[in-house]
Amino acid sequence: MNKIHFAVNADTNYVFHMLSVAKCGYDNAYGEKYRGLYPAYDLAVIRNNSEFLTVCGGEHLGALYWLMVCEPSCAKIPANKYYKNLLKSASECRLNAEYTPYSETIKSVSEIMIKHYNSYIENIWPGEKEKIEKFVPPVLDYFEKTDFTEKAEKLVGTELDNKFIATLVSSVKGGAEAIDISKEQDVFGVERSVLDSVYFIGHEFIIYLLFKALEKENAFKSFETWSLTEGLAEYYLKIILGDTRFFNEQQKYVDFYERCSNGAHLPAAELYKLAFNEI
Repeated sequence: MNKIHFAVNADTNYVFHMLSVAKCGYDNAYGEKYRGLYPAYDLAVIRNNSEFLTVCGGEHLGALYWLMVCEPSCAKIPANKYYKNLLKSASECRLNAEYTPYSETIKSVSEIMIKHYNSYIENIWPGEKEKIEKFVPPVLDYFEKTDFTEKAEKLVGTELDNKFIATLVSSVKGGAEAIDISKEQDVFGVERSVLDSVYFIGHEFIIYLLFKALEKENAFKSFETWSLTEGLAEYYLKIILGDTRFFNEQQKYVDFYERCSNGAHLPAAELYKLAFNEI
């Protein structure tokens, strides 16, 4: 049974919409299209805090990224309500200790995110929602018909406890994607072909399997091991799909895992440890 599902929701899209129009981690045609709708000062508040609000795979994780991007993107509650609660916590000095040094940034960015929410929902989201919903059927159909997730689970040697939700947004071309915002949600853009999307989303599904398969290792605990796990995911993806399309800089690790396996089936943890001992 296919375990890759798709989500299209307004609140996730709003968060990344505002990052894109503010050129905060994203600089693309989408942001340019809508940027003129917002006061330059409001966008500058977000953009000037890019250091805290952006992520770059294997290189950088902003101090406020989880609090101000990932959590509201999960859409457990409407994004404007989330930021109102966050603004209140910051104003009343009730933030967790790790976020206290950033209280002024949290307040100023939250105010901007609250201010423009209703306009986005009423005037922008309907059109973007229609575009995103057209993206889903052919990609979902591929995963449904090819037993991709069953093959991946068998190869990695572990099963995903929950479904994997690919949460789709329309504003992130050219910037960070494949962002795990929860234990079952990962954010993807919709600017790829069907087959490219299969490769990209399939890679991240395997990464989620590796979270479990390598839980007793030192993987996913620092930037140092990022290339090893990305390369291991590509190694398994190549077995399933026959080749790779992205993460070219990790191809040397794909080659390494292939040499180590030499046609045999080694556990994911064993392959990872072999690579770790090489770096």
